[in-house]
Amino acid sequence: MIQDIPVVIRAEGDRDSSTCAWQGGCSSLDAVNRLLTILAVVGTTGCFYTDEINQRPSIAIDGIGDEVYRGDKVALTQTHDDPEGHFIKFTWRAYACTDGEGGADCDTEPFYSDILDHAGFTVPFIRDGGLPVRNVRVILEAKDELGATAKPMQELVIVTLDRPPGLQLERGGNFVMTPNRAITISAAVSDLDDGPASLGTPKWEVFAPTQTPGTLADPVVMPPPDPMPDKIRTFVKTFTPSTVGEWEIRVTATDPLDRSTTKSLMFTVVPPPPPCIAQLAPIVPTGGAALPITDPTLFRVPVVVDDLDVFPAQSGDPALGVTRFEWWFKGPGAPAHTVVDNATASSFSFDPAGYTPGDIVEIRVQIYDRENTPMNCLPTDPTCSVISQPSCIQRQTWRVEVR
Repeated sequence: MIQDIPVVIRAEGDRDSSTCAWQGGCSSLDAVNRLLTILAVVGTTGCFYTDEINQRPSIAIDGIGDEVYRGDKVALTQTHDDPEGHFIKFTWRAYACTDGEGGADCDTEPFYSDILDHAGFTVPFIRDGGLPVRNVRVILEAKDELGATAKPMQELVIVTLDRPPGLQLERGGNFVMTPNRAITISAAVSDLDDGPASLGTPKWEVFAPTQTPGTLADPVVMPPPDPMPDKIRTFVKTFTPSTVGEWEIRVTATDPLDRSTTKSLMFTVVPPPPPCIAQLAPIVPTGGAALPITDPTLFRVPVVVDDLDVFPAQSGDPALGVTRFEWWFKGPGAPAHTVVDNATASSFSFDPAGYTPGDIVEIRVQIYDRENTPMNCLPTDPTCSVISQPSCIQRQTWRVEVR
């Protein structure tokens, strides 16, 4: 009986070096003769064995559902299948690209590569040469533990978007806006993709309530160095409205990829309010009673509130002025008040020594800002408000009795 002989049939291209080495290699005729011999043996013994063929794994890159911007962190996963359940090694590579079709115009070297089941990387802002990144080309290759390689390798082109510039507007000064008073407008611009220096000077526009234009003073006044010059760049302009109404300041920042952000500040410019007497000394008696005076007394207006012409005067703002004072006096038996010459200070001194006890005199002060609004009250009225608002008066009269 012929002993069973295991026979191995190899795939095309394999060569038994032990059989053919002495012949200097196997010819086609050699291969046919050997195959006939093997078949004869198999027919005699009834035994036939073959090696199992190792199949290639299949792979796919899972898609990304969200939009991806330059500078974003990206996490990628894969789906795979291996018929024999072999261990698979995954190799990821990611290339920065610009406008090439399907990620064709890319760097020659990957900015990310790793051997992991999943990929994770941060999209760069620029590629080699300083060009902004428009696409990221991802390549996934896989090989099982026996060396079978997935074919074809998988590719994914991720379109990367450009964020619009950041823009914040702010007005300086917390005061009522009136015509011809300048305010400052600051525009803080940022660009996470390309840096604020790439934006240049933003576009400024003024929209007036009438045909009378406003003014934005030039040149741009830069503030002190920004605490984060690599993150934010601040521009400052002064704005002077010329008339009452609704004004709009519109600022547009544009990045190198023509993404722009526009924001506006709206202003209501009102007629200038009148000055208001805020404090008096001495205190005025109520109910028209007379203030008894025995010694020289200084009548004062310590504080005046106004949008521009305040008292005491404030420094540091060239737009601010100071209140103008006017003092009036009415002696005993006089028919009316008369203006006291050269009495323009915030105080007026009265000495009762030249009067008889029981004499009644009246001391009056009137205040004006730069508008010089006329007093629309009767001369006999002890107080006056040009806006008919008792809490804001521009005239005060003391009725004084000499003691």
